[in-house]
Amino acid sequence: MLQIRLLNEDLQKQANEMLNEVPARINEDLQALRIWIQGQQHLCANTDDQFLIAFLRRSKYSLEKAKKRIDSYYSLKSKFSELFNVTNVDNTRFREIFRLGGFLYLPIPLHNNGPRIFFVRGGFYSADLFRLEEVMAVNHVLQDIVILEDDYAVINGLVGIAVDEAITLSHILQVTPLYLKKWISYNHEAIPLRVKSAHILKAPKICETVYNMGKPFLPLGHEDRLFFHDSLDSLSQHVPLKYLPKDYGGENGSIEEIVAEWDEKLNKYRDYFSKSTQWGIDEKLRIVQANDQNDIFGIEGSFRKLEFD
Repeated sequence: MLQIRLLNEDLQKQANEMLNEVPARINEDLQALRIWIQGQQHLCANTDDQFLIAFLRRSKYSLEKAKKRIDSYYSLKSKFSELFNVTNVDNTRFREIFRLGGFLYLPIPLHNNGPRIFFVRGGFYSADLFRLEEVMAVNHVLQDIVILEDDYAVINGLVGIAVDEAITLSHILQVTPLYLKKWISYNHEAIPLRVKSAHILKAPKICETVYNMGKPFLPLGHEDRLFFHDSLDSLSQHVPLKYLPKDYGGENGSIEEIVAEWDEKLNKYRDYFSKSTQWGIDEKLRIVQANDQNDIFGIEGSFRKLEFD
């Protein structure tokens, strides 16, 4: 029996029409993916239905694309575990960063039944106290929870909003080309979430440095989904202001409320992340060389443009 959540009518229609989902074939598709995983001696992966269907949906039910994404997901988690594979969500520094409220998945989707809104408060942490990698590791834990439980995000994708007016030179100096390579590769080739659009609000001019550094690495077509705004009026042309947090004049939860809710989620998923230590990649057991990852991070070649859909 399938161990996945039933979708509401709107989401099931979207999954069928936009992601090529055929409800009568879901069990067969999941079983095919699970059999492939079990045959990969280098790969130990979560094979729960709800986890795997996120990769099928992100890949529009292309089994080969889902396989590649799962392999990339665990390859990058294994290779860069500090950034992508936190397993102790009770760590004091982890919870301290999380409770600053820099990463917020807002409770009401865009237009009530559309993409999940991911709200980022740029520069929310002290660059003198925290490293960029440990800050972003918090976000990657939250992403893993979204993958498991947020059907709006998995099916309709994400709309990102980053309010960057608090970013300082100290924050910018933490961003390196290698970090950007890791982040872009993980977010666009590994996790089963699709970014529909990203909106940068009130970014100081110094942020252009990061954008120009990352621009050559951006997935093909991504620039068309990236928007810069100098005011809420400009942002409102894409996202009605009522969908922002209450702290920013909207009606979509407050920072305090959302942090409290997700603090409890972290407690709920404590055992899941502890268990995740058993999942990953052992490259010594891989039969076929993972050229994609070597090209990105090794000495075989320079970083390439990523495919993006």
